[in-house]
Amino acid sequence: MRSTVRLLWLTPLALAACAHQQAEAPPAPPVVAEAAPPVAAAPEKDKVDDTAEIARVLSGPIAHFEFDRAQLTDQDRQKLQILATALKAHPAARIRIAGNCDELGTEEYNLALGQRRAEVARRYLVDLGVSGSRVDTISYGEEHPVASGHDAASHAANRRDDAELLSTR
Repeated sequence: MRSTVRLLWLTPLALAACAHQQAEAPPAPPVVAEAAPPVAAAPEKDKVDDTAEIARVLSGPIAHFEFDRAQLTDQDRQKLQILATALKAHPAARIRIAGNCDELGTEEYNLALGQRRAEVARRYLVDLGVSGSRVDTISYGEEHPVASGHDAASHAANRRDDAELLSTR
């Protein structure tokens, strides 16, 4: 009986000690707000913007040519001035200008004419202050037509320079 009394007497003390330990539990660590993203993340956004802006400028032909010619028109020069401004704003960007021809003429002749067309656009960009090392050229001759017809309108559409973005780094 004595052990029962002692157990009854110790039980409230044990419960009180447990309650006291729960009350003195260490406080939860304070909630810290997330830190702002590092400043270095901004260039990634800029890279996306660079690509989007230059790709917009490069959409569609950058020059059209008369039959058997490699001379820029005033409209072509205006497009190339816009391209030069975009390239100067993004000095790491590199492009390739592709000269294209209609189906008239031999394959060899059209490849040479396409190269002259690409080079005239490249030289104009260089004259506007774009480093020549940032502008590659290639000729596709008659191999990449945008119009498949065999008429004057199709031929005119295929006599062009296109440009593509190679890199922004």
